[in-house]
Amino acid sequence: MAATPAIGTEAMDRQTGATARLGRFAARCTEQKLSSACLDKAAACMLDAFGLGLISRDERTSLAMRQLASRQDGGRNLARLWGDGAWTTVSDAVEANAVAAHAHFHDDSEYSSWTHPGSLIVPVAVSLGEAEGASVAAVLRAVVSGYAALNWLGAEEEVARALISRGVRTSPTLGTIGAAAAAATLLGLNDRQAANAVGMATSITGGLLEPVRTGSDEWRLQNATAARGGLRAAQLARSGIVGAATALEGPKGLLAAYAAMTEEPARWARDPDPESIITEVVAKPFATLGDNIAAAIAAKLHFDDGIDVARIKSVRVTLWRHYAEYPGTSHRGPFTEVAQALASTVFATAAMLILGELEYDVSRDRREDATILRLAKRITIEPDDEGGPADSTIEIEFEDGTRRVRSSREAAATLLYHDRATALAVLEDRTVRTGWPAGRGSGLAEAVFAQIDGESTIGIRDLLDRLFKVA
Repeated sequence: MAATPAIGTEAMDRQTGATARLGRFAARCTEQKLSSACLDKAAACMLDAFGLGLISRDERTSLAMRQLASRQDGGRNLARLWGDGAWTTVSDAVEANAVAAHAHFHDDSEYSSWTHPGSLIVPVAVSLGEAEGASVAAVLRAVVSGYAALNWLGAEEEVARALISRGVRTSPTLGTIGAAAAAATLLGLNDRQAANAVGMATSITGGLLEPVRTGSDEWRLQNATAARGGLRAAQLARSGIVGAATALEGPKGLLAAYAAMTEEPARWARDPDPESIITEVVAKPFATLGDNIAAAIAAKLHFDDGIDVARIKSVRVTLWRHYAEYPGTSHRGPFTEVAQALASTVFATAAMLILGELEYDVSRDRREDATILRLAKRITIEPDDEGGPADSTIEIEFEDGTRRVRSSREAAATLLYHDRATALAVLEDRTVRTGWPAGRGSGLAEAVFAQIDGESTIGIRDLLDRLFKVA
């Protein structure tokens, strides 16, 4: 690693290392030309996270976080709590909305960084944008910036896996930095300010994998703390506060201290790629750990085929080895905590084969269901070294000796990669489920996509007014 130079504004101006590179990228995203496909994906990600924030409003951690927020009467420099539409400070809104987006383990996954950007980036972009009076277009740029930063930080999984191997959770560790990049873009920070935001965010970040392994609740708080930390880093950088110029790459920086890496990854020698949001980010169609999604998809295909679960003798699941060995996925019961069921591959597979759906209430209310637990005992997970994160096959052997096999790759691509129609339908379903009249969610989605098509210009605050029906 390069020697650490003196830290200060002049040194920051001269920096060419990873921290400065990420800062320059975040600053450039304010004006950089972005493809319509890139903006479409950013819009889909934003709508997905926002919808999740609505349907999780009664989850106990989400509810507790809203109760801690400082309620305000409304006005400038404030933002809304997605769960109930109440006004609060932007920092409280970011934190509560991040918990809400992450509460059901339903938020999207970014492959390179092994993070959940929907709960790390979207709450910052939307809530800060609302407080700052930003347009929907500016918010989408901030979403792209934050997602691309996370993709780059993961370094094609090199940094992500190094962190995981040491028990460090990637979402709250890389997420603070990605959130700072998103906020820096929305605030229009210059190169030096944005690099200071990255430096500060890196220096205050971190989170452990133990909560995911044990099934406790604070993994939801981890992402919320990361989002709020990134927001604060960018706000302070705008006020002239200086961050460590080599926080990522220095001898006492993130790579060395958290990942135990002695060399920078090759990916960090190139700028982040805004287009990575298109191919490297997948929605999670079900409420379960991201590692289980491919298996759940394959199980859903079996369910849709009309299998007789009572006749199942055994189930063999192949799953990417890195997912099969991730903390929490191997838990086979008893499921005393909701998060234990959310993380368990055998629970997700058994529940999907029996029920054909896997929303949060399944793990919450049916984790002691005798039928699910009985089938779970018949499931064997085989780590796979050949496939990737989207690959899983499920072979079912029935009592008469017949076998049936389905693969996750046989499912529709829009399950993971939302197009406009899917994003609109998903948000409409979630708004209706939480009590809004039919058409409110789809109308909001249509208004967002209209910004990309140049049909109108609207502020993010005005857009949310439509949902919450502010006069």
